[in-house]
Amino acid sequence: MKLAIDARVLAHRPTGVARYLGALLEHLPGLMPEGSERWLLADRPLEERWVALATRVETLRWPFPGGDPAWRQVRLAARLLAGPRPDVLFCPFYTVPLAAPGRMVVTIHDVAFLARPAWFDRKGRLAFRLVGPSARRAAAILTPSRFSADEIVRRIGVPAAKVHVTPLAVDAARFARTDGAARSAARAWLGFAEPYLLHLGAVQARRLPDVLVRAFARLAPRHPDLRLVIAGPDLDPRPDIDALARETGVAGRLVRRTWVPDEHLPALLAGAEAVCYLSEYEGFGLPLLEALAAGAAVVALRRASLPEVAGDAALWVDEPDPAQIAARLEDLLRDDRTRRDLAGAGRRRAARFSWRETARRTWDVFDRTGR
Repeated sequence: MKLAIDARVLAHRPTGVARYLGALLEHLPGLMPEGSERWLLADRPLEERWVALATRVETLRWPFPGGDPAWRQVRLAARLLAGPRPDVLFCPFYTVPLAAPGRMVVTIHDVAFLARPAWFDRKGRLAFRLVGPSARRAAAILTPSRFSADEIVRRIGVPAAKVHVTPLAVDAARFARTDGAARSAARAWLGFAEPYLLHLGAVQARRLPDVLVRAFARLAPRHPDLRLVIAGPDLDPRPDIDALARETGVAGRLVRRTWVPDEHLPALLAGAEAVCYLSEYEGFGLPLLEALAAGAAVVALRRASLPEVAGDAALWVDEPDPAQIAARLEDLLRDDRTRRDLAGAGRRRAARFSWRETARRTWDVFDRTGR
């Protein structure tokens, strides 16, 4: 088989989707029959580690405005029309080049843009307008949870048989390796030595960072050394958490980081007193799984796909209520045994998610699509 992969996400700043595609690429060579080809198509040169896993690499430059959607719909489509053509094209980020010929598989990670359009600005809503047509154009759809599969069928209207659940995963061994040197390096990057709570992920409305700040403000007087670290880029529309921190009197204890270097991620998670994942809507929740793998005690909102991911390995809150969240966090901060129990449960839960199994399920879909 000739499998072409839209690898644009690997040519830019690392994201969760890049980690997903990178993990698939690492495992696909061992699953594909001898003589199969893997073509990587991107808008910039790729790192050598990705080039080494491909049989063909093409840089399809795009000098015009429009970013991801324009490159895929125009530049990638033109390349596929011109040939040579693959047996299957895989697009890991929501949309396919609609004008291109051939069979395609697309990953739709969630449909939050349909469920709650108010969470997205005009640019975001325009970018996601092509997801529905892409879902109908593709021969098969991958998605990371049963919740997301049901949402795709219900909100886009594609047949259930077309949607395949391929859960995300984590390198459990890597996240378990957090020795003293790794923790010291992460602490040096953070810039302080005090205990902290951690939010990991984009700062956007659906992740309720404002609710977390209000919960932290309730805890702060009883834990004078505790900090709140919010690590992730700002995505509009979003609450102004810096203004809220000033309003609630915790501005001096709020630590903002827009990005976490990959080498510090396991130790940052493992070093937290608790990781807070208060998302109202996720197709999976990869930061949640990474926190479990790192042995972090997790407080999570019981919504959408999150119970599929964490099971009984998280401390759940049923409502996005600052008082309820603060009470859960207080329980954790005062109970070392509960934190240890959750750490063990989290590692066991994370070990059930394997990138090799995800890649095997994914290859099965590619193989059936290409026949």
